[in-house]
Amino acid sequence: MIDYTILHQFSPEASSVPLFSQPGFFFNEIEHLRQQQNGAFHLLTVLNQQTQQAEARCAFFVSDQVAMSPGAAPFGSVEFSNTLPDDLIEEFIGCIQDTARTNGARALRLINYPHCYAPTQAEQLSRILAKHEFALLENHQNFFLPVTETAFESKLVASERRRLRKCREAHFRFTQGSLPDVKEVAAFLQDTRHKQGYRLTLGTDHLITLLQNFPHQFPVFTIRHREKLIALMVAVRVRHDVLYSFLPASHPDYRTFSPMVLLLDCVFTYCQQQGIRVLDLGVSLDADRQPKPSLIRFKQNLGAQSSPKLTFEKKL
Repeated sequence: MIDYTILHQFSPEASSVPLFSQPGFFFNEIEHLRQQQNGAFHLLTVLNQQTQQAEARCAFFVSDQVAMSPGAAPFGSVEFSNTLPDDLIEEFIGCIQDTARTNGARALRLINYPHCYAPTQAEQLSRILAKHEFALLENHQNFFLPVTETAFESKLVASERRRLRKCREAHFRFTQGSLPDVKEVAAFLQDTRHKQGYRLTLGTDHLITLLQNFPHQFPVFTIRHREKLIALMVAVRVRHDVLYSFLPASHPDYRTFSPMVLLLDCVFTYCQQQGIRVLDLGVSLDADRQPKPSLIRFKQNLGAQSSPKLTFEKKL
């Protein structure tokens, strides 16, 4: 019989955090947690007394009487190994609620990872949260490309294949790297978002800091016409087998070419070479966080599948 204890730490140093028992999500790693919001967070782990490794973890930040996981990332929530039984996960969720309440929170909000990342755990967690009277706050379609040996081009509808061929005939050039010109990247994203009527989801300075501090976790892929930057993707290596298209952007003057299709073709090949099994294209929302039909249609035309990305909240 394995003994487990639940450990609570406040803004711990990396050296004091138990090793997670399996490859985990980067957004839940201590290095990323320390730069979310003001870096003041509560970390709870389920510690296996035999191995001294964590088999479940959840970090939350308290702001305006709401405990949020994550503080500033696409997702956080409760991450756990698939060997943990329901009763232990339920006890852990109860402990998270108690800790949040003790630290002044009147609500607990958990933004779950997309189901396609870890289907068994995502289903198990959603079921347990619903059982414990968490309300479903948001339910978005998250689009992704399963990475197999099959070529990206074979998944495309005819119109997107034509655009891909047009980009190749124009000799657009693909580059990849972990040491990009971060100011050029930030300026391109800011300019293209402005022209589309959107704003960047994070500040320019914060983006530059992420690219400089985590060059291997935030690879940047680009398409250039001669030397002109016409499309890019800031990606996140969320886990060894998951790549997330965090900030994609394309120059509006090249809309008829659709260089993003060429970029995704090249990134898909990169994923095949790197042993990545999921290329996450994210949710498809407009500036008001409502589903955007044109973006959904574009991703579907690329052969993308969808899986739920859920946000739960409970009043404490």
